[in-house]
Amino acid sequence: MKPNKAQTKSITKDTKRQGRPGRLPLSDSAKITRKITAITLCVGLILATGKWYIYSESNSVGILSSLVHSTLDLLGSASSFLAVRYAAKPPNDKFKFGHGKAESFSAVFQVCLIILGAFHLFEAIIDRVSNPHTLIQGDVAIIIMITLTLITFCLLILQTRAVQSTGSIAVRGDRAHYLADLFANIFVIVGIALSSFTILIWADAAVGGLMAIWLLWTAFKIAKLAWAQLMDKELTSSEKDLIRQLALEDNQVIAVHDLRTRASGPHIHIQMRLDLDDKISLSGTHDIVLAAENRMMKAFQAADILIYPHPVSCEHKHGNRHFNNTLPKN
Repeated sequence: MKPNKAQTKSITKDTKRQGRPGRLPLSDSAKITRKITAITLCVGLILATGKWYIYSESNSVGILSSLVHSTLDLLGSASSFLAVRYAAKPPNDKFKFGHGKAESFSAVFQVCLIILGAFHLFEAIIDRVSNPHTLIQGDVAIIIMITLTLITFCLLILQTRAVQSTGSIAVRGDRAHYLADLFANIFVIVGIALSSFTILIWADAAVGGLMAIWLLWTAFKIAKLAWAQLMDKELTSSEKDLIRQLALEDNQVIAVHDLRTRASGPHIHIQMRLDLDDKISLSGTHDIVLAAENRMMKAFQAADILIYPHPVSCEHKHGNRHFNNTLPKN
């Protein structure tokens, strides 16, 4: 059944497609990711400096946990700052598929930093539980932490918009860092208040423990995203359905087979076979394929598309059967 053009157009502009790679032209995507990573790097420096000052004054293990988190955020932001610029470089003779996976390697680096920081926190927590003490200057620490939390919240708004526009895994990794940092700040503020103004002096260490667990969970989520791109995982089912609908919008396209997709940073790669009538000329086939590419490029403006036209009456299967599960098994 051929898709309705109005339906295809609405799907192309569907807000549910926000946050997925390939939606914007590469130049626009690169401009957004460069800007947001520069902002993130500056904010990360402010947060780390502010929390270092608070920890030096209060000696709070909760603040220490947040400081470690912010320091890792800063290192991760520096990694993303470099990765998105390298990923935006055009293909060359050595890397003809581009450099998009640099973003995934940046995410892997962030995961390693997060895990390291989490275990450092567990060590500090054990020491604090063994030697509990009342915090000093808790009120000053709370005021500064609230200010830093508001700054983090504003950064998250900007990062969310960037991810929705570009689908960048590096920016998504950064956002995961700072989202965790936002909740960490809230828990730390509660922990400081309880330790400073109540008899619950163990609350500070408890908050630190929760933050260490949160760090490990954040690492798992970022690793999952990076793994998907590094292992060339297919795009989502909804994205692939849209690709098929766009290809079949031309009545001369009989069927779509052997669809393969993958993401690489801000880019996506699409391969497929189109079944066409045997009687169509080579020139006519070229026009059909070109029109199909143009339809897909409207929805996936950072896509690299390879379409193989195939006569519908031909039963010969192409390619290595190891990579094509439509080939007959002997």
